[in-house]
Amino acid sequence: MTNTRPNILESGTPLFCDLYHLTMAQAWFLDGKAEEIKTSEAFFRKNPFGGSYLLCAGLGEFVQWLENWHFTEDDIAYLQQEKNADGSARFDERFLEFIKDKKLQISINAVPEGELGFPNEPVYSVTGPTWQVDLVEAALLNAFNSQSLVATKASRMAYAAALDGKQRPLLEFGLRRGHEMGGFSETRAAFIGGAAGTSNTAAAKHYGIPDSGTMAHSFVMSYEREVDAFKAFMRGNPGNTTLLVDTYDTREGVKHAIEATNAVGLPLMGIRVDSGDLAYWAKEARKMIDAEGDNPLFANVKMVASNDLDEHLIENLLIVQKAPYDVLAAGTKLVTAYDTPALGGVFKTKQYMGHPRIKIAEGKTTIPGATNVVRIIRNNKFEGDIICSAADMDVVNGGKLSRNITSYTLDSINGLKRDFKSGENAYLLLQPVMKDGKVTNPPELNLQKLQQRGRANLARLDESYKRLTNPHIYGVGLETNLYNMRKMLILNAQLGR
Repeated sequence: MTNTRPNILESGTPLFCDLYHLTMAQAWFLDGKAEEIKTSEAFFRKNPFGGSYLLCAGLGEFVQWLENWHFTEDDIAYLQQEKNADGSARFDERFLEFIKDKKLQISINAVPEGELGFPNEPVYSVTGPTWQVDLVEAALLNAFNSQSLVATKASRMAYAAALDGKQRPLLEFGLRRGHEMGGFSETRAAFIGGAAGTSNTAAAKHYGIPDSGTMAHSFVMSYEREVDAFKAFMRGNPGNTTLLVDTYDTREGVKHAIEATNAVGLPLMGIRVDSGDLAYWAKEARKMIDAEGDNPLFANVKMVASNDLDEHLIENLLIVQKAPYDVLAAGTKLVTAYDTPALGGVFKTKQYMGHPRIKIAEGKTTIPGATNVVRIIRNNKFEGDIICSAADMDVVNGGKLSRNITSYTLDSINGLKRDFKSGENAYLLLQPVMKDGKVTNPPELNLQKLQQRGRANLARLDESYKRLTNPHIYGVGLETNLYNMRKMLILNAQLGR
């Protein structure tokens, strides 16, 4: 045992799992089923934040872990000393001998980061030996659930910040409020979702993204006079002169920012408001700055808002109250995915030894078999998605439907259907990532490119789906054969066959 936390991505330890994954693996091995082949798929059942889409994230880091996946001698030694409640060895030596030199043998198709996902669609499809497929579940869902939530939240905030047509940077300021030590995954996901920069310096360095920050109230409070604090900060940071004005009295703070600027002779870059009536103080500060007239020191002063921002408050500030903010800095409600703190993505068995499997439960009946998603495009907009059997992927060829296809609404008892004609623009959502344990199509790791991909995909989503409140629901259906197979398997289960 050590007090030093391991780097999970670099170590690739398969112990990045729940205990039951290992106990099931042992049972499969001792029963001769460990090498039987199955497919499990990850999906989510409900869009977060009352929205109508999910911006997918986390794949890049999940694959980094997979590339290093192996049991070390220390891992095996730890499992050897594990005991059951009665004191007996938890893991059989034959099982430990079986796993210790094993290479990863799974194959994965996945939705690329920056793509949009919708409820009940597969976002990962994992095929391989039973014990290995389940042993990667926890790492997969940990990366996907958490990063997709934050990326989606960031995309909604960035959308709100531009609702009036003006492009305003959204900054991620959440390190001190985040759940993860170091905040790396949260910063990563927020940037993919549309954040322009982060206050998290270590993450900015690691990922090669812009860092951003001004000052804290503690700096102002270390001086007897607020104006002296502002002067000192401007002299110490001549290229970063945004001042936080609400430590004592916001109006006086703006006056002191103006006084300090004139005294130091450096341009004032911004006024940041972090408390109180954000709309009122932005308007008041703007008037006071504008009253300086043609003074070049105040020619480009930006108004910066912080303090528990989310997409709804941003929308209200900008659209309803017409607050003259130029930059939005979000922390707590961004990195904690405040109003939907858990996505609830799941990982379910879909196919076993070539045969489709279905789980039947009220509100949780799954789609059987290994699947993929066909995304239809009309007039450069996403028209709808069709979940198809993975064995039927010739339906898309050269970016177009190769034949007519009918889609049945998943949750419609009447089988509401839509027809799509051969030649329509379309593509397959899940892309090959890994084959027999080897990465065949490395996921993009450059966050600027992933952010651009996310923006491009969101631009192809109609505005009705991006409304922050009561958005239109995006259409997802089942291809005819898959729809009929699902109905048949449900009926057979009900009849006890």
